[in-house]
Amino acid sequence: MREQRSEGETRKAVEEAYFKESAGLLGRAKRATRNILDAEDALQEAFASALGNLEVLSMVENIPGWLFTTLRNRLSDLWRRRRVRSGSGETDLAEETLAQIAVAAGISPLDSLVREELIDALAVAMGALPRAQREVLEGQVFEGLTFKELSERSGDSINTLMARKRRAVEKLAAALEDWADS
Repeated sequence: MREQRSEGETRKAVEEAYFKESAGLLGRAKRATRNILDAEDALQEAFASALGNLEVLSMVENIPGWLFTTLRNRLSDLWRRRRVRSGSGETDLAEETLAQIAVAAGISPLDSLVREELIDALAVAMGALPRAQREVLEGQVFEGLTFKELSERSGDSINTLMARKRRAVEKLAAALEDWADS
């Protein structure tokens, strides 16, 4: 267990993490949102959360890791709020993946009364996935990465990553079937 820092030491550690990590975190957020304003907002929310939680962070050893997790949560929240793009009829990758999983589970993703609950259930089910499967989905859905980019990042073959995504979608569909039956 880490020894607790003072509030001043914790604030300084958060500020240092901001200067060292903000460019990388902003890049991740930009890839996930494909919108610089949303990316900047998510990053600022993550750092504001850090500054608002100095007491909690005083015991955290890896502040950059905490910031990364907080940013990922902000991006997940943003993803939950995404809707079909108005007018164009297009959907973004997150919407397509959600629809694919919902259809596989036998749930209509168009039912607006069920949609918000479905997204929350999906977030819980994603948290239960094995790390390797979750990372493939997060890389594609939140960061907008291709299998080739994920392969270069992880060192795994494209076929391995495709199989992981397929298994993840199957597991999420099964979890959502259970949710729909309850």
